[in-house]
Amino acid sequence: MSTQPPFASHFDLATLPEKGAELKLTPSLVERAAIAAWLDIPGIENLTASIRLSRRGRDFYAYEAAFDADVVQTCVVTLEPVRAHLKGEFRRSFRIAPSAAAKRYEEGPGGEISLSETEDPDVLDDAMIDLAAPVLEELSLSLDPYPKAPGAKFEVPDEEDTPKESPFAVLKALKESKAPAKPASAKPKT
Repeated sequence: MSTQPPFASHFDLATLPEKGAELKLTPSLVERAAIAAWLDIPGIENLTASIRLSRRGRDFYAYEAAFDADVVQTCVVTLEPVRAHLKGEFRRSFRIAPSAAAKRYEEGPGGEISLSETEDPDVLDDAMIDLAAPVLEELSLSLDPYPKAPGAKFEVPDEEDTPKESPFAVLKALKESKAPAKPASAKPKT
């Protein structure tokens, strides 16, 4: 999987109304095929996402999304197609990186925005945001890493009945073949 997602939907946060915006993402058949190839799975039969953007302060934005997807993966045992329905809800926060002048302004009184301790906003270079990237990231994390077809069982092959020779047996045989012959013990004369 490459790092650059094959599907994007850009939105200019500078145009976001005060009340926020609700948006839908529905990739086409060709786009879903590209996403499936990016995820290294056989297919995506359906993918929809609902996204809610809202302003949380000067240059701070909240991104809330829910997605539904019908995916096809490959069984790790039988290599048969395995269909799965995935759903997810998640939140992100974004901040537009301040310019040098805006940074000086923010350092003055009243320029700070308080965030909860658990929030660490993603920093954007400009007001353009890719709405699809977080959805695709969450979709990739929702995939079963070891999908199995119903009833598929991995059977361990039977061990050979003959015990395997230890790898050190060869060394032992070599040592014994090179060992000097022991002299016959001499009997003391009486």
